Amino acid sequence: MIQLEHITKTYEKRGSTVHALADVSLHVPKGGFVAITGPSGSGKTTLMNILGCLDRPDSGLYRLDGQTVEQLGGAAAADLRNRKIGFVFQSFNLIGSMSALENVELPLVLRGISRKERRQTALEALERVGLAPRALHRPAELSGGQQQRVAIARVLAQNPPLILADEPTGNLDGASSREILSILRQLHGEGQTIVMITHDDSIAAQAPIRMEMAAGRLK
Repeated sequence: MIQLEHITKTYEKRGSTVHALADVSLHVPKGGFVAITGPSGSGKTTLMNILGCLDRPDSGLYRLDGQTVEQLGGAAAADLRNRKIGFVFQSFNLIGSMSALENVELPLVLRGISRKERRQTALEALERVGLAPRALHRPAELSGGQQQRVAIARVLAQNPPLILADEPTGNLDGASSREILSILRQLHGEGQTIVMITHDDSIAAQAPIRMEMAAGRLK
C-alpha cells in the first residue's frame, strides 16, 4: 500500500536549515497496521503530511497503492486524498455548523454522489460507530469521544484504502481512547491499512508493527 524510498524534507527556519526528514524509507503492506512514535520535533508530522499528500518531499519516491504521487500538487493531490486516504485527526476536524450526518456526508458530496446514496452511506457509517441516534447533533453537542467516532464514520463512508490516524486519542479520556482503538483494531481485522502516529507508548503497543522516529529518521 505504501512505498517510501529515501524521502527527504528540509525547511528554512530562522535562517537555519531544519532536516525534518532525512533519508526515510517505509513499506506498509495492504492490510498493515503501523504505529509510529517519537518525541516532538522528530519528524512525525512531516511524515504524516507527506503520506497524506498534504506536502511534497524534496527528494525520494512515494508510491501509494501502486501510484507514484510524491510530486502531485493542487487538484491532483486533492483528488487522490479524496479517493485513497481517510484522515483521523487529534482535533477531529469536524465542521461545527454541520450535523454529525452532514460531516460524514461531506467527502461524498465532493465525489459528486447523489444525496440519497450519500445519506444512506453516512447513516450506515454512523451506525457502525454507534452514533446513529446522534446523527442530527452538531459537534458541540457531542463529547470528545463521540466527535472522534464521527470522524471515523466519515472515513468509513469514504471507504479509502488507507487510513492515516494522527494522535487519534490525543484529546480523549481513557474510556474514549479505548473505544477508538477498538474501532481501529476492528477495521484492521477487516483488512484496512492503517498508519497511526502517537506519542503514547501504550497506544502504539496496540498496533502489530511499531516504529520510532528520531531526528528525522525512522527506525
